Amino acid sequence: MNDPVLFYGASAALACVLLLGALEKIKDLTAFTAAVSGYDLLPAGLVGVFARAYVLAEIAAGALLLIPGRQPLGAALALGVLAVATLALAINLARGHRDIDCGCSGLVAKAPGAPHGGLTGWLVLRNGALALWTLPALASLSGHARGLQWADAAAVFGLAMTAVGLYFTANHLLASHLKLRNL
Repeated sequence: MNDPVLFYGASAALACVLLLGALEKIKDLTAFTAAVSGYDLLPAGLVGVFARAYVLAEIAAGALLLIPGRQPLGAALALGVLAVATLALAINLARGHRDIDCGCSGLVAKAPGAPHGGLTGWLVLRNGALALWTLPALASLSGHARGLQWADAAAVFGLAMTAVGLYFTANHLLASHLKLRNL
């Protein structure tokens, strides 16, 4: 678990997902704020503040995951961001509120045929898988078994891009599932 290729690859992949997610939310902060409001978990006066703080936390986590020596802090913050989102999903799924915008942007939120993207247990599983990407950075607190070699850069890049590709493929499949569910 302490191999630097796994550590840097997982950190870079999670940073990409978080930063791209934050970018989508920033592009339409009004829609994200409306999605946060739709979860009906916060007083109306705190929804806008929370939405902005959440996006800033996503950006901070993603940036810290890319800074050498700060990856464990970024992973801990990413885990917190994912925990908040997953808890909100789980609460609303338990309430039976499935036809609200997930707030996660991208393909899932814009699934054709879905009124607002919709909530599903698959989003909880997806967030759980993303949380697993924090483990190499959190485990790095005990140090690496070996130093990073120059040739490892290709493996790190390949691992990160493969993981990001799998994430977006899973999101596309989830969007297709939501479309079929709403036919």
